[in-house]
Amino acid sequence: MIKRAILLATMVGIGALMASAQRLTAVSVAYTDILDTYLSQEKFTGTEISFLSQRTRMSDSSRVSRELIHHASVTMAGTRGNDHSLLSALYNLRFGWHYNWTFPAQRLHLRVGGAGDLTLGGAYDTRNSNNPAQARLALSVDPAASLSWDFHIAHRPFKLTYAAAMPLVGIAFSPNYGQSYYEIFSRGNYDHNVVFVSPLSGPQLHQMLTLDVRLWRTTLTVGYLCDILQMEANDLKYHQYSHGILIGWRY
Repeated sequence: MIKRAILLATMVGIGALMASAQRLTAVSVAYTDILDTYLSQEKFTGTEISFLSQRTRMSDSSRVSRELIHHASVTMAGTRGNDHSLLSALYNLRFGWHYNWTFPAQRLHLRVGGAGDLTLGGAYDTRNSNNPAQARLALSVDPAASLSWDFHIAHRPFKLTYAAAMPLVGIAFSPNYGQSYYEIFSRGNYDHNVVFVSPLSGPQLHQMLTLDVRLWRTTLTVGYLCDILQMEANDLKYHQYSHGILIGWRY
C-alpha cells in the first residue's frame, strides 16, 4: 500500500512537471564571438541578450508533438580598439514535429523529429564607412532531438533536458565579395546572392541544456544556451558563437 502511494505520488509529481512544461519563457545573457569578413577582417566579442519562447503541444491520442520556438537576440560587440563598434540583432523561428518515446523504468523521455528554421536580422559596424551594414536571411530544414530525465531530490521533482537542432539543408542571402547593397537593391545587379547552404558550407548547431525544478505553483528553469552559426559563401566568411546562461519558467 505504501509502495503504491509512493509510486502514485511520484507519477503525479512527474505528471505535474510535464504538464507545466508545455511552455517555456526565458531570458539569456551570453558571451558572443562574431566574424563577418564583409564588414571587417577582425573578430568582434561582446555581450548578447536574448529572449526565448518555446511552446510544445501533444494530444493524448498521439505520440507526435508540435513545437514552436521564438528566439530574439541583440548584441553589442567590439574589438580591442573599440568596445562597442558592432551592433547586431537576430530573430530565429523554428516550427517542427517530434515523435515521442517514454521509458518509465529509466524515467527518460526521448523526442526525435525535424523543424523548419527561419533566421532574420542584421549587423551594423559603426567604424566601417564603406560597407557598414550586413543583412541576415536564411531558411533551412533541421533534424532535431531532445532527451529528458525525471528525478527527485528531497521529494522535489526535477527534470534535466538536453535539446539540439542542426540545419541540414537550406538557402541564405549573401552579397558577393566587394559587392555593395546599392548594386543589389538599387541597380538590381544579382551576383549569386541566394546561396545553397549545408553542413559543408556552414555547419551550425542550436543546443540547450536545462534543469527544471518545481517551486510551489510554477517551474523554475535554469540552463545553458548555445548557438553556433557559420557560413562560407561568395568568398566571404561569417560566424557567430554564443554561449549563455538561461533563466526562465515553464507553465
